[in-house]
Amino acid sequence: MPTLEYKAGVFALTAICGLVDVACFLALGGVFAELMTGNLLLMGITIGGGAFTWARVAVYLSAIVPFCVGALIAGIMANGKYRFAVRVIGYPVEFAAVLLATILAVILNPTKLILAGQFQAADGYVWQRMTIVGLLAFGMGIHNALMRKHGVPDIATNVLTLTLTGLFSESHLAGGPATHWKRRLGSILIFVGGAIAGAWLLQFGVAAPLIAATAIFAVALLPLMKGRSKDAPATTTAFVPGPPDARAP
Repeated sequence: MPTLEYKAGVFALTAICGLVDVACFLALGGVFAELMTGNLLLMGITIGGGAFTWARVAVYLSAIVPFCVGALIAGIMANGKYRFAVRVIGYPVEFAAVLLATILAVILNPTKLILAGQFQAADGYVWQRMTIVGLLAFGMGIHNALMRKHGVPDIATNVLTLTLTGLFSESHLAGGPATHWKRRLGSILIFVGGAIAGAWLLQFGVAAPLIAATAIFAVALLPLMKGRSKDAPATTTAFVPGPPDARAP
């Protein structure tokens, strides 16, 4: 039996993030389930650009608040007594949130909403859209918290700015070591591929990219929970100045 690789599961999550965010942004009200930078930016534009209404702000908060709750819960698990089991518990909870959102999208079959920052439509599915987005954002909050603790170095699952920067600024062309350039390039291509696939699948309905994301997640769940990881967790460390060297003049 081949050995399960955790890295393969993380690559799968990259595709899932592309599919989920495309569905939310292009069909569920112009909001992101896991790209909080985009939500905060769009909410700031809404408030400062003269288009402020509480209904429009509520669209972004419907993703931001559940995302924070998911990140908090995953953080409690990751930092608590049973942190050794966080992968075994966290990823199934994330999968359950994505699965439930997909089931709701299939049952309700809401019409697509192209305009950013709006849940209103003739079908009246305001709270239903908010629930779908909220469930996806909750799952993505768990996901991002788990990536901080159990991410694979240089495999980005969502925000690709640093990955793209590292790919070029540390490349051989720039005189750098080009560390893990295949992982960096792979995660970029997989994310973009997921976004392309999600946009194409929307022609079959709002639920279509979510069904694809759920199917990929179901396959990736076992390596995410039990897969072997040869890499140290990706962590962010700050430079803390120490005492001066006693040998220095």
